Parts: sequence; C-alpha cells; structure tokens
Amino acid sequence: MENLIKRLQVEAGLTEEQAKRSVMVVMDFMDKEGMDIDWSKYLTGKYEKIKDQSKSFFDSLSHKAKEYSDIISDKAEDLMTEAKRKVRDISEDLKK
Repeated sequence: MENLIKRLQVEAGLTEEQAKRSVMVVMDFMDKEGMDIDWSKYLTGKYEKIKDQSKSFFDSLSHKAKEYSDIISDKAEDLMTEAKRKVRDISEDLKK
C-alpha cells in the first residue's frame, strides 16, 4: 500500500493526503462495482494504519466544519442584532 501511495505522489504529483484519499476512492469504487477483491489479503497489516489515518482525516474535517459552523452562526447572530438595531432606530425616527 505504501508503495502505491508513493507512486501516486511521484508519478501523479499528488500530496500524501491526496494519494491516500485516491486509494480510498478506488477501493470504494471497486467494492461498489462488485469487483471481487480480497482487501484483507491486499492490506494485511496495513488496514489499521489506513483506518487510523481515515479517522484522523474525518475528525479533522469534522473539526473544520464545526469551526465554520460556529463562525457562520456568530456572523448570523451579529447580522440579526444589527438588523434589530436598525429597525429600532428607524422606528424611533418615525415617532419623532
């Protein structure tokens, strides 16, 4: 597996992360297309490493999504507060 990842990096110019994700996509594609591959034989001793790396990647992705969600939520709250202020100000101007 490491040899395949290294080749993808060297020959296709992918980063290590891109190469790993590419391999995961190919494996998923082959499984969904019903190609009979004994992944346990192919990945002997390497499954745990790939599983850990995948978990790390998705944990990182989840963390980033939460960060962006928090930023968007804060911005929406700020916009709502500003809108309420403007409505209040306009209302007060109309009362005069």
